[in-house]
Amino acid sequence: MPANTNEEIYEMLLSRIRNRIPQNAKLVNTLVDILFIEKEAVYRRLRGEVPFTFDEIITITKYMSISLDTVIGVESQKSRPLQLKLPDFLHPNANDLTMMESYISNLEKITARDNTEMALLTNVMPRDIFPRFDLLIKYAIFKWQYHYNSNYALPFREVVLPDTVFNIFKEVYAYSKKIKKSSYVFDNQLCRYIADDINYFRSIRMMDEEEVVKVKENLLGMLDYLEQIATYGVFEETGNKVNIYVADVDITSSYSYMSGEDFKVCMIKAFFLTSATSMDEVIYEKTRNWITATLRLSTLITVANEKQRVLYFERQREIVRSL
Repeated sequence: MPANTNEEIYEMLLSRIRNRIPQNAKLVNTLVDILFIEKEAVYRRLRGEVPFTFDEIITITKYMSISLDTVIGVESQKSRPLQLKLPDFLHPNANDLTMMESYISNLEKITARDNTEMALLTNVMPRDIFPRFDLLIKYAIFKWQYHYNSNYALPFREVVLPDTVFNIFKEVYAYSKKIKKSSYVFDNQLCRYIADDINYFRSIRMMDEEEVVKVKENLLGMLDYLEQIATYGVFEETGNKVNIYVADVDITSSYSYMSGEDFKVCMIKAFFLTSATSMDEVIYEKTRNWITATLRLSTLITVANEKQRVLYFERQREIVRSL
């Protein structure tokens, strides 16, 4: 039911803010940092003695991914808020870089917490794994720009990554290894989808034979790295725990979530390199439940199930070698 008074709307806003950051001291410090006001001014706003200004509300809701529709009560239970940012990875302007750097900043804050957890259900190269290999970063940007800028798509050889973007992908890789517990659920045909794409690009002369060979070498390196993780159950870089599963059903899209002591966020893959993101409780639980349901239809190949693990990675290598 829509909120009818300014007081009700304000109470709803405060409720959403406290749901995002329940600890009062941490909430106050966060608002001081993002609003550039004194602590006492924050306390007065939280007590309702002084209202947040419109600009402050916009800053808070943007920072905390709070939907204004849910605050004023016009959003139905069947409609939930998602935020999709679409930076240009190949020719980024200042706003694009700000969006990417904001993602890194959030990752840094998340991975600094205790008891962090991440789960990824995917049928594409995982963005927190492939940046280990430089040429796979270039391939990912090439594939993205082929679809995103289809009228002006560059062949693989002409794709030149800005250093800033390249470094951001490397940071994503580094920070993702700091999450305390990670779970990956891979499609059984993960490398088949990748190989089909590469074969297509080769057939239309967007990639030549030498480029395909080099990308193939990087893909085989990625499989070696993933198999090592599956064998020992940890990231070699940090020693943090990892579980790898192989889905026994087709994965039609990629979903993920991250959680910790005072935050929950979920992501739904869009446009290959970007995701629609939400901190909404309902969407988070739906995403988590979707991934959990798929886990029940998957085979754990980490540490245990050595035969299945070896067979899975050998099948993926055969597909890549066939390129």
